[in-house]
Amino acid sequence: MTIPLAHFLAFGLLYSLIDQARHGGNPQFPSLRGWRALFVDGVAAFVIFLVLGGAPICAGWILSWPLQSLPIGPLRFLPLVPGALLAAPLSAAGIYQYQRRDSLAAAFRLPELAGILQSCRGGLILPTMAFLGFVAIGYPLIPFTLFTGLAAAFTFYATSFREIEESRKAEARPS
Repeated sequence: MTIPLAHFLAFGLLYSLIDQARHGGNPQFPSLRGWRALFVDGVAAFVIFLVLGGAPICAGWILSWPLQSLPIGPLRFLPLVPGALLAAPLSAAGIYQYQRRDSLAAAFRLPELAGILQSCRGGLILPTMAFLGFVAIGYPLIPFTLFTGLAAAFTFYATSFREIEESRKAEARPS
């Protein structure tokens, strides 16, 4: 019974790291003394991650079904690549928007999320590929690898989103 509940705490830790990076702080793991708040935040982060991270991967998987009967080897999984590259940054952007607006609906506004990702101008591709490579290499220890990789990637993404927000605010201010 504790394993299904523990992952909500892990997502609460990830949520906290994104929040700290969003505010410009030095991201550190929070104390587990406030486990109730971590649990509640973790449930919201998990729902956002499940929807925004799972949807692109599921779409790629569905698009790969017609290729399964072709004798093209691993190329039949090619439609999964865009979804795999999009899942983590899109999830982080959704959690970031949820924290900014304090509304679950804000986390799923796809035009806003697409604008956030587009404003990064490809700066998220290399960290995403590093994250995917880290998960692939550490597959035997997948829970630890996935948590560590998401902690690093989500913190990087949130810092990137904050820097873009701050530069836009600075441009909007009259000199």
